[in-house]
Amino acid sequence: MHAYKENDFKIIIVDENTPFRNTLATRLRLLGFQVEFATGGFHLLHVLEKTWKYNLIIVHEDMEDMPGEEIISLVRIHKTKAELPILFISTSDIEKEICEIIVQGANEYIVKTSNYQTIVDRAQKYFTLLKNS
Repeated sequence: MHAYKENDFKIIIVDENTPFRNTLATRLRLLGFQVEFATGGFHLLHVLEKTWKYNLIIVHEDMEDMPGEEIISLVRIHKTKAELPILFISTSDIEKEICEIIVQGANEYIVKTSNYQTIVDRAQKYFTLLKNS
């Protein structure tokens, strides 16, 4: 059994919004998590082709190169929700859209606000689940 520590937990953030992405990464790194970036769907797929050794993907709704739903679908071809959790971040709070994203394969749907704490709390949740498995 592996005793997971925060610095063993690897997160990749997929977001073109540099200020949001950097602030979120800083908050996660302050907790000891390893954080990397992908600037879009194709960049994420390129990174994942090299290694699947991530513990969490945080995806912002739509990239210029690929819709968030497509990113989730392509990841789910290789990894299940249990193997690689995906947090989907969107500005929309429309219930139908939330349900569609969850059915598509996201573990959680988070409505984007200026408060990063919800996202940080979810990352800690998945770290705790991994640590206790």
